[in-house]
Amino acid sequence: MSQGVIAWRYAKALINLAEKDLENTGKSLTALADVFSNSAELSEVLSDTKVSSQIKQNVLKEILKKIKVSKLVDTFIRYLLAKRRIVLLPNIERAFNLFLQEKLGRIEAGITVAQEISEVTVGKLEKAISRYSGKEVTVNITIDPAIIGGIVTRIGSVVIDGSIHTQLNQIRQSIIRG
Repeated sequence: MSQGVIAWRYAKALINLAEKDLENTGKSLTALADVFSNSAELSEVLSDTKVSSQIKQNVLKEILKKIKVSKLVDTFIRYLLAKRRIVLLPNIERAFNLFLQEKLGRIEAGITVAQEISEVTVGKLEKAISRYSGKEVTVNITIDPAIIGGIVTRIGSVVIDGSIHTQLNQIRQSIIRG
């Protein structure tokens, strides 16, 4: 079984356990995953099979004290350590946040434009995508001059490409085919 699938299952289990305190659990998990991802030494010590279990538990205990994670995340991370799945923490956190956004009725949309757009336009895009999806939308704007003009919208796995670059490529392919 791939690590992605395993991480997905752990995240699904955690979201089901955190039903009453979703956002706090998400914040705690993200804080812990950030510490784990930003410290190569920490991730190496906690995932090294040569380091004793007791040392790993002591290191984790100190980190959990400093971060002050929720009781559920504390128990969950200790379980991951015991099952030797601590290396999956960043993947579990990403999957958990996807489940969390879904449960809360939120989505993230990636918008790519050729040049900066005004806040008014961003607001209109948020409203349009919200009507389209039926969910609360957070828009992330990326500027990419290579698209020449127009807009490329990514909502989950759906891509709506209205860029001039793509339209020109389609015209070129049409001319080549005859």
